[in-house]
Amino acid sequence: MNPELSQLISLQDVDVEIKRINAEIESLPAKRNELESQFAAENKEFLDVKQQLDEALTQKRRLEGEIEAEQQMLEKFKADQMKATNEREYSTSVREIDTAKKTISGLETEVLKLMEQVEKLDAHVKERSPEIESKRVEMEKQLNEYETLAKADAEKLTSLFAERTPLLETLSSETRSTYDRMSKIKSGLALSEARDYKCLACRMTIRPQVFNDIRRGETLITCENCGRILFFRG
Repeated sequence: MNPELSQLISLQDVDVEIKRINAEIESLPAKRNELESQFAAENKEFLDVKQQLDEALTQKRRLEGEIEAEQQMLEKFKADQMKATNEREYSTSVREIDTAKKTISGLETEVLKLMEQVEKLDAHVKERSPEIESKRVEMEKQLNEYETLAKADAEKLTSLFAERTPLLETLSSETRSTYDRMSKIKSGLALSEARDYKCLACRMTIRPQVFNDIRRGETLITCENCGRILFFRG
């Protein structure tokens, strides 16, 4: 076989694999997003309840902080009452103590309501958590597989480009130019296999004499219809 034709076949095999791997790498972010979106959609009700629980707990902690602050103020007002030196100071401290107690009572009522809500939400979350966690583990496993695939593809690309360079360097400038031009025009397939008197790319029938020349592989022959360089795999 013509040495350049042999190199061209190997070069196209490498380029086809590079194109496939690049497409695979480019598809991975969308696959990851789709997987995460699917998980979120399938478990929306649980995730909504979990969010409600988190928000209720946050609000409960905030109210408890306010109660603590009011209780500190209440103790101060009581101390002021003990130190009152006249009727006006005493009356003021009484009003402040009464206001603080009412505020604390109102906050405690809100906390009790939140505790009931938290109890119900927490029970629901605990009931569903094992199932959801199992699904989450499966999702994480798939995401890790995508990550592993991306790393493996990157390593393959490095190897393929290292393989591609010497293949290009052995070609004449004219052959390389032809290959590059046809690759751009034909979506990366500058060559086509000839089989059973047909070009497998465009299905054009090949004349018997031309087909025999292709089988011998001594010269570069292009398809009269699609322009690809034809080759025969023995």
